[in-house]
Amino acid sequence: MKVLSLKEAEASADIDIKLVAVRSSRYRVFGSSERIPEGELAVIDLRDGVTPENFDQQFRVLDGHPMKPISLVRKL
Repeated sequence: MKVLSLKEAEASADIDIKLVAVRSSRYRVFGSSERIPEGELAVIDLRDGVTPENFDQQFRVLDGHPMKPISLVRKL
């Protein structure tokens, strides 16, 4: 599992990670009822196949890549 901040994800050369990072705009709109502080958002890359046991206690999945195990999450 790889955890990337939004800044790292947006700067990534991996197009799949960038795709998920772009989806975070919905949660960064000022004044939105869904607004989440940028520091609480992250991109999780699970393409290595390793998901920690306490994943659900650390993160809440907000959105994801349509074909790959890459997710936009909120840190809990």
